[in-house]
Amino acid sequence: MTPHEINLAIGKSLGFAQCPIALSQGFPPEYCYRKDTYIGELPDFYNSLDRMHEVERSLDEEQWLDYIRYLQEDVLRCFGNLISSKIAICHSTSQQRAEAYLRTLNLWTNTKDLSRQDATVSSQPLSM
Repeated sequence: MTPHEINLAIGKSLGFAQCPIALSQGFPPEYCYRKDTYIGELPDFYNSLDRMHEVERSLDEEQWLDYIRYLQEDVLRCFGNLISSKIAICHSTSQQRAEAYLRTLNLWTNTKDLSRQDATVSSQPLSM
């Protein structure tokens, strides 16, 4: 999945949706996401550990077990036997956490189209 697709999938899983009010007022689609009282750009989950920590709070206890397993597999694949599996989770990147989150929710797809990169996301804080 591309960073843009990952951000869209995570946003949708958290309740972000296109905002027809902003669209009707002429704002470009990438600036028209809504969750609760927030209207604006879709947060950049893919490139932000802070955002991914907020995302992790949405997992229930059962999902956390799957999430940790996916993180361990991914990080250990990168580091091999250099670190223990418990330490591996601490060293996971926002990209690895985003993939593990989407795999946990069965939303991960393997797309080969890397032509669309996400440059339309916000780095501004947003409480979820």
